[in-house]
This record gives sequence, structure tokens and C-alpha cells, in this order.
Amino acid sequence: MKKIIASGMALLLFLLSGTTTASAAAAENMGETPSGIAYTKLEEEIDKYIDVRKDTTSSVSIAYFNETENIASVIYGDANTAENIKADEETVYEWGSISKVLVWISVMQLYEQGKIDLDEDIGNYLPDGFLSNLSYDEPITMTHLMNHTAGFQETTWDVEVLDKKDIISLRDALLATAPPQIYKVGTTVSYSNWGAALAAYIVECVSGMDYAEYVRQNIFEPLGMNQTSILPDCSDNEWVESRRDLTNAYYNVQGEYEDYGTCRRYILLYPAGAATGTMSDLVRFAKAFLTDSKDCPFFTKADTLDKMFSPTLYYDGTDTPRICHGLFSQEYGVRLIGHAGNTTGFSANLVLDRENRTGLVVMTNEVGETTYNYGLVSLIFGDCKTETGFTYDDLSGIYCNSRANYSKSFMKLYSMISGLLPVTKGKTEGSYQAAMVGSITQISENACIMDDGNGLKTYLHIKRDSNGNVAALQHMTGMDFQKENTAVFVIKIIFFFLFVLSSFWTLLMLIVHGITLHKHKQIWSKKLYQLLAELFVVLASIMIYWLMLPPLMGGSFTKTQVVLKCVLIILCTLMEIVMLLIGWFGVKNTENIKNNMRQKIGFTVTKASGILLIANVLYWHFYQFWGC
Repeated sequence: MKKIIASGMALLLFLLSGTTTASAAAAENMGETPSGIAYTKLEEEIDKYIDVRKDTTSSVSIAYFNETENIASVIYGDANTAENIKADEETVYEWGSISKVLVWISVMQLYEQGKIDLDEDIGNYLPDGFLSNLSYDEPITMTHLMNHTAGFQETTWDVEVLDKKDIISLRDALLATAPPQIYKVGTTVSYSNWGAALAAYIVECVSGMDYAEYVRQNIFEPLGMNQTSILPDCSDNEWVESRRDLTNAYYNVQGEYEDYGTCRRYILLYPAGAATGTMSDLVRFAKAFLTDSKDCPFFTKADTLDKMFSPTLYYDGTDTPRICHGLFSQEYGVRLIGHAGNTTGFSANLVLDRENRTGLVVMTNEVGETTYNYGLVSLIFGDCKTETGFTYDDLSGIYCNSRANYSKSFMKLYSMISGLLPVTKGKTEGSYQAAMVGSITQISENACIMDDGNGLKTYLHIKRDSNGNVAALQHMTGMDFQKENTAVFVIKIIFFFLFVLSSFWTLLMLIVHGITLHKHKQIWSKKLYQLLAELFVVLASIMIYWLMLPPLMGGSFTKTQVVLKCVLIILCTLMEIVMLLIGWFGVKNTENIKNNMRQKIGFTVTKASGILLIANVLYWHFYQFWGC
């Protein structure tokens, strides 16, 4: 009898279990991603995606979710390979520029309360004289800061420090790193960390609260985000601070591997990029955007969230949204909205599909990672749709990144080196190769896709001038690639590289003449002029190369370093002018040089090097330490 009862109960449980499982499966099968992956298969597809790329993966945390639950959640890899620490739910990652979303929420909260007018001159909210480095009279509004159209050159001064003792207040950091204004307000999208940090300082001024405390009370606490910090050293959350040192940062792309260690760098403009926390907290934060407007925990009024998601900037000549109150509109298989982030050691991405009420968060401990941060966006949401029947443009040419367009100070040259996008025609119509960033393919009359071959597929809008010619390629993440006059650009590059070649030649001659003088000390009086002329060219050249090294290596400047290098360049250049005057007016020490053909040629080359040095110092503003 017991066996019969047991068998009956087992059969009943089996039937009930089967019914329940079938019902759950049926419910789950009702959902699929915009790219067509069934929810029940999504984690499997993500696992397959990772498996192909696991050899170049340190760690990645992934969550695809709706407003109430995680549809798929995957954590893979090592938070710290050396210590054999696996990534898990308690691993903390740096948000990078996703931190800016906290700024824009804070601004919209104060807008909702009537304390900030988005279209009012921000000078009305700041202390008198705070904005002292402006080139244009047009007022800057909060909307301009949100759209990255305030015109600021990207900051190069002291944006991060290596010792927490050097951390200063947000106000002092803004004053210390204030960039020049190089674009007329509202004309050019140029992503600005300084502008976002300035908006956070306005939150301080208006609310009367320290920005970090404001975020804690008005965003973190209401959402229960107990595993996230905002200050540069994570000191506002002891748990995060302790967990951060367990996570290493890596460069791990296409077989190139480097362990950066814990990579603690403290961002002085911290509202723009210093938030740090767990995947679960960032997902909790993202889900708050997917609720009905009336239920959004960020705001008290039903229409504020809708206001935040409404476009504040469109791509030129279209009704395609580009920026929505600080959030970037992104064209994939569906229109997304969100923000990505990168620090020296981490990469992350947050994207929201408001129409389908789903979102994706990706967090990695890899520098500049694109395979997951963007490749998974394409996998889940699909690629931007390709159209037919349009006329292809000629996109070939040289483009300069508006964010890297340093029109003032010695950083002018940096624009010509690091901010360039040379585009050449590919093998098929509408296809192009872009140096160092992959391929560009025109997919419609006004749009292209840039593909780096490593997951990063980004939307580019074609901007045309009044004559219908391509003027710029507008990137979906807050920058314009502005087309340059190729002939003028080539002349500038040749001009600088002639100086580079001449400086190396001068260095060689300096070594030869130095050895000669060491062996034949009696000819010092005949060679002293040429030796000094060569020495000043070489010293100035070394200072120039040293000056340009930090940004080329991905670092930032300190004022002391820049002032010292520029002063030495000025002194060497002035001495070179003296040497040239001596040479031209012909002192006795140069008479023998002039009467010897071989020495005359060397003498002429030395003068030419000096002239090229002076011309490049003046044109590229290598003396202008105050304009950086």
C-alpha cells in the first residue's frame, strides 16, 4: 500500500511539476530580444558569444532585464587573475562616464523643483567670475552642457592624480582644470568631461549640498544602492572601497595582454567618471528608467522622466534624436538610449530600450573594451537597418575629432596627431577604411556604420554643407569628425615633419661635432658657434617631444611640468634666434666655415634647422603654457 501511495504521489508531483514547468516555459517563450533571440535561449547565446572570445577576456558581467526582473544574467572570468579571484556578484567595477547620468538626473530633479531652468544662463547659478575662460558672449545653458555644445576644449590639466592625498574639492578641481572655449556655443558637439563636472557643481550651488552627498541622499538611498560609491577614492562607501582593491584592470585585446594591477587613479572631476559599484546596483539603477513615468523613483512628477527622455539635440537636417538631456540616442535594430563609460582600467555600457521596456548593462575590468560593451548590444538589439536605392557619397578624406580639436596652445599639434580619422575608399561602393578604427560603410542616404572588427559598431550621421558636400561625420557618442581641407592639412604635417627630420639631423651633427671638438680642442673657436646653434635646436626639440608625450600616452598634464617645459622651449628658442643673428651678421668665428664648401653646407643646414624650430614654436604655440 505504501508503495502504491508513494508511486501515486510521485506521479502527481511529476504531473504538477511538468505542468508548472511547461507554463513557465510558455510564458518565457513569449519574449524575445529585438534581434530575435528567445529569452529562454539568451543566456546560452551569451555563453556562446563569450566562449569564442574567452582567450581575450579578463572578466565581464552582463545583465539583460526588464523593469522587474533579470531576463538573462552572466558573470564570467577573473576579477584578479594573479590572486585567482573570480568575478562574482560582489565584484565592483568603475562606471566611467556612466557616472554622468547621475549628474543629469540630479539636474532634472532640481529642474522639477523649479530650482534650475534648463535654458537659463548657467552663470546665474555660479559664483561671480567663476567662468572666466570664455571666448564668446553667447550664454551657456544647462541644455548646452547636456548636449556637449558649450564649446569647451577637452581638459588636459591634472584630470586625475595617483595619490589620494592630492584629491581636491570639485570647485577647486574645476578652477584648476578649466579649458578654453574653442567653439561658438551651440554649434559643435564636443564631448566634455569638464562641462559635465561643471553641471554637478551647479547642483552643489543650487542645492546647497556637496554633490556626492546629494547623490547619496537623492539617488543611491531611495534605490537601495548600497554597493556603489561616487567619490574618486570610494571613501563614501567603505564596503566598495575595500572591494575595489580586489579587482585588477587589464589590457587584453587580440592577443595583447597586460595586467595593470589595481590601477587606482583618482579622478578630480569625479562627477564625470568616478562612480564605482556592483553589477546588481547598476542594474537596479537602470531598471528605474524603465518604469512608468509616474512610478519613477527619481522624480515626483509624472512627466519629468518623459521630459528627460525627450530629444534636446537632433542630427543635422533630420528628425533623428542624437542627445536626450545628457543621454545618447543610439541607432541599432531599435532606437536605444544610454551612456557608455571608460576609465584607465575599466569599461562599461548601459543601454535602454524604452519602447520594449528592456535594458542591457555590461561591465568589464578591461581598458577600452568593445567586444562585449558594444558587440552584445548588436547581438541583443540587432544592427542598424541598411537601406537601398540611395546615392553614395564620397566620404574619403581626412577628418578631425571635434573632441581632440585643440585650437589653442601647443595642443594644436596634438589634434593633428591623435584626433585624426583618415578615410580611404574600400573595394566596394559605399565602403571605406578608416585608419586605426576599422571600416566605414554607408547604409543610407544620411548614415554610416563604423565597425572596428572587435564588436564596436557605431552609428555615424553624414553632415553636409550648404553646397551638399560632406562636412562632417557625426558620431553617436558625442563628437563630430569634421572634414579637413586635405591640401592644407598635408602642408601642416610636412611643415612639422621637416622640423622633426631637421632636429634628428641636428642631433647627429651635434654628436659628430662634439666628438671632433673633444679630439681637436684647438678648433673650438672655429666651431663654437655651430655647436651652440645645434645644441639649442636639440634641447628645444627634446622639450617639445617631452611636452607632447603625456597626451599621446593617454595621460594628462600637470601645470608645473607644462610651465617648466614651455619656459625651457622659450629660452632655447630665444638663444637660437641669437645664434642665427650671429651667423647672418658674420662674426669672425664663422668666417672659415663660410669659405669651406662642406662646412658651408653644414652651416646652412644648421641655420635651416634653427629657422624651422622658431617657425614651429610660433605656429604650434609651444610657448603658450597658459592656453592649455
